[in-house]
Amino acid sequence: MEWQIKIHRKANRFLESLPESRRRNIEGKLWELVDALEHGILPYRRIDIRRLKGEWKGFLRLRVGDIRIIFRIAFESKTIYIYHIHYRESAYK
Repeated sequence: MEWQIKIHRKANRFLESLPESRRRNIEGKLWELVDALEHGILPYRRIDIRRLKGEWKGFLRLRVGDIRIIFRIAFESKTIYIYHIHYRESAYK
């Protein structure tokens, strides 16, 4: 079974509103994450992933410039669930 990425409707809407170059950059980072997970690694430093605290406890965030991607990883089903994508100042609200 290969890794899948499932994107929430609102996150997908934000992604579609971005210029093509930024969208490709974000998609590249997500596929880089998938590639690392296929090798059994969660590359915290290489692609700037952090565990979140407080209201978002249990989630991870991936930084791509000034855009934040908030997600969870289900290792048993090999799925990355993307809940929110937005600019830094609005991502955690």
